[in-house]
Parts: sequence; C-alpha cells; structure tokens
Amino acid sequence: MKRAILAVSFGTTHEDAERSCICPVEAALAAAFPGWEVFRAWTSRMIIRCVATRGAVIEDEQAALARLRAEGYDKIAVASTHIIPGQEYDRVREAAGALPVSEPLLNDAADLRWMAGLLSDIARQEGRALLVMGHGTEHRANAVYAGLRAELPETVKLACVEGEYGLEGIWDDLEAVPGKRLTLMPLMLVAGDHAKNDLAGDGDSWKTRLRARGFDVNVRLQGLGALEPVQRRIVEKVGRIVGN
Repeated sequence: MKRAILAVSFGTTHEDAERSCICPVEAALAAAFPGWEVFRAWTSRMIIRCVATRGAVIEDEQAALARLRAEGYDKIAVASTHIIPGQEYDRVREAAGALPVSEPLLNDAADLRWMAGLLSDIARQEGRALLVMGHGTEHRANAVYAGLRAELPETVKLACVEGEYGLEGIWDDLEAVPGKRLTLMPLMLVAGDHAKNDLAGDGDSWKTRLRARGFDVNVRLQGLGALEPVQRRIVEKVGRIVGN
C-alpha cells in the first residue's frame, strides 16, 4: 500500500524561514510516521509564483493532491500547518474533499490553553514580557485571537498585524509592563515578511514604534515551526487522522 502525508503550509519567500520553520515540521512528520511518504504543498499562489522565479518548484494543494492520486497512493492524509481555521485552512479542506485533514494549530480551547502555556514559558526564558504578533483576518476565525488573549498570563500580550486586534488597541496594557521591557515574537509558523518587516524592521514596524515610546525592545525572530513543542503538537494532530 502506498501512503502519503501531504504537509500543507501557507509558504514563504524567505529561504531561511523555510529551512528553520517549514522543513523541521516536515522532518518531524517523516520521523513520526515512517510508513508514510511526506510531500509538500503551499496554499499561497503568490508565494509559489515568487519562488518559481528562483527555480523552486512548489505545488499548491490542488495540484499536489491530483498528482498523488495519479501516482496511485492508496491512502492520503493532509497535514495542515496553518495556525487558525481561517481562509487558507478552508481552501485546504475544500481541496481535500473526503480525505482526512488535520486540525490547525489553534483549533479549540485545549489548543489555546496549550499555546498560552508555551508563550508563558518563552516569556520566562526571556526574562521580560512577551508581545506576539498574530496575522489577523477578516475571516470568522479571527475570534481565535480573542480566545487566546483570554488565556494569556499578564506576561504575554497579543496583537495582530491585520484585522481588528491591532497594536493600537493594547497601548495601555503595554505601558503597564514592568520597566517597559518587551520581547517581540511572531505568532506565525515562519519568521518571514511580517516578522522581518512589520514586527522587527527598521521602518514603520512595531519595534521602531515601541522604541519611540520609550520601550526597551528585544526581538525573538523565530517562527513557531522552529519550536519543538509546536512540531510535536502538529505531529500529534496528524496522528489523530492517520492512526497506526
């Protein structure tokens, strides 16, 4: 029997982020499920077109699933590495049809509690408050960010680069942070464009805006996919759909 796991990510144009955040998740899946072949697909057509200009060939989820079916794979499971059940996740579910698809990283209350614990641990490691940047969306799944905020300890703050939960809405909370000492980190699978530019860039970024207001700011330029607990969580979710 030919069995395939299709690991589906949003994608990134940053090769360093691909190596440090996407590849380790795929490697963790391959190690956890040795009876399955692991393949890759990305959902962002724009990113796929961009990386193609440097010779990298990445399939979208529709093309990858069609190819696996054509190549005679008897069992196909789709492993989502998306953070929330938003538009990109909906696209994956639609393409998969009757095939099993793993849950996104933040899918239910237990996931939110788990993530709050992980971020609390990171804040403790940093020795200062942690401000994480979510993506944000107009999709109904944006409510996940509100749910996560409700679970976070005082040492962790969350805002989004897009949507209604912007940085402007938590200035008062940030001003109350002891010593105005913050570490910034993306709440995204990869530390790509949003992390390098909107979060930590030298232009109109969160880093520069915070420093202009007197904050002592460090940056942890690390996507969630680089973290072993996140890799294990994704593996656990995929395990629920592939069985033994």
